[in-house]
Amino acid sequence: MSKIKALGLPNKIKALGLGNIEVLEAKKIQSEPDNEDFLPIVRINNSEKSKNCIVSVADCASEKINLGIDFDDDLRNYTVPDIVITKNSKAYIPLQNIQGYDGWGYQDGDGILEFRTNNAKAKIRLLSEKNPEKINTNSKTYDLKDAEFGDQYTLEIFHTLNRGDKFSIEIYASDDNDGIWGRSKKTVKCGKLNFTVIQQDVFMVDELKKGFDLLSIISQEHKKRPTTGEYSVNYCIQGADRFLGAIVDNKKDFYAYDDKSQQLIYSPGFTTAIDRAKKIEKLGYGRNYKEFDGGIFGIQEVNKIDKYGNNPSRKLSLKTNGKEAINNYFQTVVKNKIGIHIFYLSIVEAFHTLFIVIDNTNPCDPTYKIYDEDGETSSYGQLKTIGDGLVGQSQWVYTWAKPKFGYWAKLNVSLLKFQRK
Repeated sequence: MSKIKALGLPNKIKALGLGNIEVLEAKKIQSEPDNEDFLPIVRINNSEKSKNCIVSVADCASEKINLGIDFDDDLRNYTVPDIVITKNSKAYIPLQNIQGYDGWGYQDGDGILEFRTNNAKAKIRLLSEKNPEKINTNSKTYDLKDAEFGDQYTLEIFHTLNRGDKFSIEIYASDDNDGIWGRSKKTVKCGKLNFTVIQQDVFMVDELKKGFDLLSIISQEHKKRPTTGEYSVNYCIQGADRFLGAIVDNKKDFYAYDDKSQQLIYSPGFTTAIDRAKKIEKLGYGRNYKEFDGGIFGIQEVNKIDKYGNNPSRKLSLKTNGKEAINNYFQTVVKNKIGIHIFYLSIVEAFHTLFIVIDNTNPCDPTYKIYDEDGETSSYGQLKTIGDGLVGQSQWVYTWAKPKFGYWAKLNVSLLKFQRK
């Protein structure tokens, strides 16, 4: 039997005469969920790590839905996870069922779950193993017809979609007719998941491993400052090229060197980093090329000797319009695309070549790091402060170049968004 609870203000009455009353407002009532209603909420299981995907539940960007009055007040507002999945591998997302309504007395704790995808090209399986890393060919399927509060399991997704394609899965719960009070006929939405196949210009965290493993070797060798051999030159443009080539596993279009045999595999014949950026874009590995001229910088002459022997020296800053231009560029290119973004960077007449890695796995708080042939530089932080990082790198190159080339170099910044072909 349904239980009733009172809501709203008490009845108001007004005397109309002897023995007569008028009801001005009736007390509102609302039925509580039936004892046999199965009311779970399906959420990401944050105690386990997903595989071949990036899961983001970001208040600033994710869709929000209201699950309805059957669920407890503090649980009915549901933030839909945004999940980026790989193009060519199965993705595994750990899930769990939590109790969505905590009423008085008996409440049905098991029932039936249904996962409905809105795209036939996305195939799903539910597996009883809660840890995606442990899933193998012997893993058992999760019984959707015998779901319970507290269950932890894994969603497997295989698809034939293109990069950037989107789809969603809505999750519904209903009773399984095993209760003592009969069967509930209620079916409720108890979760939703939004998916995007990772875009051409966005990378998974794991995809950067080859690049950073190689950068570790490059930085170790270059920091030795040898006087002969591969690493005896200013290695910034070679280092950046090798990093990008490792990310896309390409030794035919990007500079490649075998450190074991100490043999050059391929060289594109470098001129300047600006020319190289345009070539990378022409090869299909870049987009959104942008040059910022020296007008974005402020220059202050400082009457003291700097570490490179300049006297007077010069101090750089970023003008307000320069900061806005830089931030607008990154906001426009990165957007809310969840994942890792890579930018090829050259500064100060292309005297130095670097690359930027932006971590947008949490679109509410994206961060950046700037790297060169010696590894991570001193420029990193929240993406909104990336202008400070560009000034910091430009500052030392600008003052370093003056005694080396005999003039104050042209201040410019060029950027290219790196992508798969």
